Amino acid sequence: MQKVIVMILIVALLINCAGTASAQEITDAEKYNPDNSNSNTTSGEKGPQVRVRFEVAQEANDVVTLVTNDSSVDDAILESNVLRLEVSTNPYSFKIIEKATSEIFLSQSRTTFKLPDDTYTAVSAYYVTETPSTIDADLLLTHNEKSTTGHVKFSLQGPGLIRVHLTCEEQEPSNIKEEFNDYGEHYYGIWEYPQGGNIDNRGADRDLLGFGNTPHTNYANARAPFYVTSDKYGIYAKSLAKGHYTVAVNSKTSFDFDEGSLEYYVIYGPSYEEIFSTYNQLAGPARMPPDWAFDSIWWRDDDHRDIYPQATHRDIIEDRQIDSAQDNVEATANYLQYYRIPASAIWIDRPFTSGTWGWGNMDFNPADDWFPESQAMIKYLDARGYKLLLWITNRCENQLLTEGKAAGYLFTGNRPAADVRRPETYDWFKDKLDAFVNMGVKGYKIDRGHEGEQPDSAENEVVYLFRELAAKGQAEQNGDDFLIHARNCYDMNRKHVSVWNGDTKSDFGGLAVSIKNGLQCGAINYPHYGSDTGGYQSDHPSKELFARWLQFSTYCTMMEILIDTDRTVWYDEDFEHDEDPNLIDIARRQCRDHHDLIPYTKSCMFAAHQGGMPVMRQLIFAFPDDDNLYDMWDEYLYGPEILVAPVVTSGATSRDVYLPKGKWLDYNDKSTVYTGAQTITTSTPLNVIPIFVRAGAIIRRTGNRI
Repeated sequence: MQKVIVMILIVALLINCAGTASAQEITDAEKYNPDNSNSNTTSGEKGPQVRVRFEVAQEANDVVTLVTNDSSVDDAILESNVLRLEVSTNPYSFKIIEKATSEIFLSQSRTTFKLPDDTYTAVSAYYVTETPSTIDADLLLTHNEKSTTGHVKFSLQGPGLIRVHLTCEEQEPSNIKEEFNDYGEHYYGIWEYPQGGNIDNRGADRDLLGFGNTPHTNYANARAPFYVTSDKYGIYAKSLAKGHYTVAVNSKTSFDFDEGSLEYYVIYGPSYEEIFSTYNQLAGPARMPPDWAFDSIWWRDDDHRDIYPQATHRDIIEDRQIDSAQDNVEATANYLQYYRIPASAIWIDRPFTSGTWGWGNMDFNPADDWFPESQAMIKYLDARGYKLLLWITNRCENQLLTEGKAAGYLFTGNRPAADVRRPETYDWFKDKLDAFVNMGVKGYKIDRGHEGEQPDSAENEVVYLFRELAAKGQAEQNGDDFLIHARNCYDMNRKHVSVWNGDTKSDFGGLAVSIKNGLQCGAINYPHYGSDTGGYQSDHPSKELFARWLQFSTYCTMMEILIDTDRTVWYDEDFEHDEDPNLIDIARRQCRDHHDLIPYTKSCMFAAHQGGMPVMRQLIFAFPDDDNLYDMWDEYLYGPEILVAPVVTSGATSRDVYLPKGKWLDYNDKSTVYTGAQTITTSTPLNVIPIFVRAGAIIRRTGNRI
């Protein structure tokens, strides 16, 4: 029967073709060439040229394929029970249709390959082979009068998941770009720092690399080659190469990557939850932190500042002069316990090692005014229930620089990065960090990675691998009992690290962008997130700003609090403490509330670990039909049940809060219930952050007020 079908096709084609080539002469190796006339047309004319490949099916799933550049040939089709992919061969394009509504939710407009001599565009598809789960096709790539061959393969990997793989075997591309038509949808994800609106990326046009010098914060650089849209789909590009995204500019959305092949996935929901779940399966899961990582974490920018003789502070429990960096670290633990402020960890920032710049000799500076007994300090903290974390970076100075240069492990430049793409360099740096792991250090704050330490072309891969090796070293010694957070992390680093949003300004603009960063991190599956409470850059925070930021950080999965010269919560020289409420009271209350919510937060984090739905989530993800929410950022859901409305305006004594549909309990007075789909005005004295809970929700808490 198969032979009969093939013979009928051969006869039909030979009748329609004016050429004289026999079926035996038309082989699989022949490619369509627009400059090659093989027909009996008048000289100078070009008739319909055909190249045909016949394949006798060997298995039931194979399809006998007719290949032609004639546009009368049917489009190739791939479909599941929920979507339908239609590939047009001439001109080449494809679209994906939601079967329930017959609506097109994604349509390709252009595919390009940057080859050594020029950029080529895919204009037609031929040698199309179909099975029930794949479409394979060669692509005619052209630039002016030149042409070459590319290839595309579509694979149906689930009812709502299509993998697209673009290659070019004849010449190695240096960049491949895919462009789509924009239908007015809203786009969330890609970058931690908002690029278009507040959380909607429409209008964004930026490389997928780390960057700085942005308003209100520097180096908020978590990123992933993934976005989710309001049109029921998301796209994930699986690449560590340098990339670029242009979102809803001139009615087009595109991404491109500097590599020889491009693999990406179109993820159909239709719900946000389903899209995030599939993305989590492809590129996750996010790491589940240990229990202690859900408590507050405290740190100073420089523990060697604010000590005697520049300051005259005393350790309130040890009753001793604070005259070394080590004293400062131990005194922080003691003040937290004295004021009954729940906390689990302290980290030491740079500088802390011997040598210039305070980094690169894998030690603690042993000088009397630094860390004269570092091992004893770690034991001192551990005995009081505090883990110690350290600042680290892939920038080489001192011992790292000397050894790395001698071995040829480093990139060039000032304090260059180690090229951890090389296995021997990877192992060398991991061994260096083990010096701290073996002392009992339980994690790191990983800084930098986007300031010219390595070429842009290597950044994403080097950043990914450095965070991976840091996590591996910790895991080998501590199992799951460690925490690493970073400001520059790429895609699947969610398996290794949490995120802090870089160097925020100590003003209300810095607070506002920290909220946006947290929501953006949720959209790219980095659910364990925090910011430098009180801000980092510029002036020290006012009492009001610090209080408002403490309230926001309470409803983040990671609460990290920066104290330092002129901004230490418990020093009378830094803040007035004779008014009610004072900053110690506010810090205690917010850290207690954060601690009390650990059972709820942990369960939400575990749900994110398993299914990818953010803990800090944009309201639009829970209420997709509410047009008020597409770019709303100043209120959000914390888990599925708690609505948080931080105060982000200086001097505010009230604020408007939009409540989505449903019933909402005022969680401050525990009695007032509002009907949703309306805006209310609520009072916001300095010690109050507006919080609402879905009526009927059960919020798991420790019940331990400490």
